[in-house]
Amino acid sequence: MRVLILYTELAGYLLACVKHYLFAHKNAKILLIHYPINSEAPFLFNSINNLETIVFNGLNKTDINTKIGEFKPQIILCSGWGDKYYLSVIKKYFNLAETVVCFDNQWFGNLKQRLLKTLAPFWLKKLFKKVWVPGEPQKEYALHLGFEVNQIFTGFYVADNNIFEAIGKNKLANKTIYPKVMLSVARYIEQKDLPTLWKAFICANSNAGNNWQLHSLGLGKLFKQRLENPYIQHLGFKQPNEMEAIMTISGIYILPSLYEPWGVAVHECALAALPLVLSDKIGAGTLFLVDNNGFKFKAGDALHLQSVLEKIMNMTDDELWTMAEASFNEGRKLNLQDWANTLNNMAK
Repeated sequence: MRVLILYTELAGYLLACVKHYLFAHKNAKILLIHYPINSEAPFLFNSINNLETIVFNGLNKTDINTKIGEFKPQIILCSGWGDKYYLSVIKKYFNLAETVVCFDNQWFGNLKQRLLKTLAPFWLKKLFKKVWVPGEPQKEYALHLGFEVNQIFTGFYVADNNIFEAIGKNKLANKTIYPKVMLSVARYIEQKDLPTLWKAFICANSNAGNNWQLHSLGLGKLFKQRLENPYIQHLGFKQPNEMEAIMTISGIYILPSLYEPWGVAVHECALAALPLVLSDKIGAGTLFLVDNNGFKFKAGDALHLQSVLEKIMNMTDDELWTMAEASFNEGRKLNLQDWANTLNNMAK
C-alpha cells in the first residue's frame, strides 16, 4: 500500500495513527506533505520507518510533483478542499488512486455551505470518491454535499491510545484521594474562550473553599493577557510525552470553546480517566460525553459553567472516581487500530 497524505497543520495524533499503521503493515509506505509547523503548537516529531515527510511552502510544487510521481500513490487523503495545489494533485491522480477528502467542518446550513452543497456534484464529487471525517456532525455535512452513506467513513481523528490509555489504567488501578486539579488544554485564542473558564473557576473555587487548582496548558496570541490567580497555573505548551505527569495529577478536563469542530484532546483526556466538562459547541462531545462521565454547559455562559464546576467541587471522591472510570470506558470506543482498519477499508 502506498498512501499519500496532503495535510495542512500537522499534529501528533495524526503521526500516531500513521506510525501504528506502518508498524502493522511492514510493506506499506506513506508520503506526507504538510504545511509548516504552527508556532502555537510546536510539536516535535520523531522519524518513522517507511514515512517520508515534506513541508509544503508554496515554492516547492515542482519538487513535490516529481516526488509524488515517483511514489505512485494508491490512495490519497486530502485535508479539506481549500488548498488549490492539493486539489490539482487530486485531479491529476483521480483515475489512478482512491481519492479521499478529510474534514472536520460541521453543517450549519449557512449561505456559504448551501452554495457548496449546490456546487458539490459538479466539483467536489468530481475530485473525491470517499470522505473520512471525525464523527457524526461531519458525516451530516458530507451527506448534504451529496456523498452516499457507503462513501463516508468516521473516526479520522484518533488519540494515541498507547500513551493516554496507559495513564487512565494506572490512575484507576491506584485510586487514592481524588486529585483536586482541573485541566484545560487549549490555545490562547478567542475561539477557545479561556477568560470565561478562568472567571467561572475563580468564582466556583471561592464558593467551594478554594480547594481546587486549574492548570491551563497552551500558547497563543492572548497568552500575555492571561488572568493571574493563586489557584491558576499557566503552563504553556507541552509535548505529548510531557502530558503523562500532568494528566496523572489532574481530576477534571474542561474545554470551553465557542466552537470546536472536534477536539482530539477530549478523546485523550477521556482515555486518561478524566471526567469531561465541555461547552455545547464541542464536536467530540457527541461521541465521548455521556450522562455519567461529565457535564455540558452553554458556550460563553460563565454562570452556567460556574454552577457545573461548583457541583463537581462538592462531589465526594467516590462519585468523582465513578465518573473517571466512565470517561475511561468512553475513550476506549475508538483507537489507533480502528484508524488503520478504516484506511484499509477505504483502499478496497
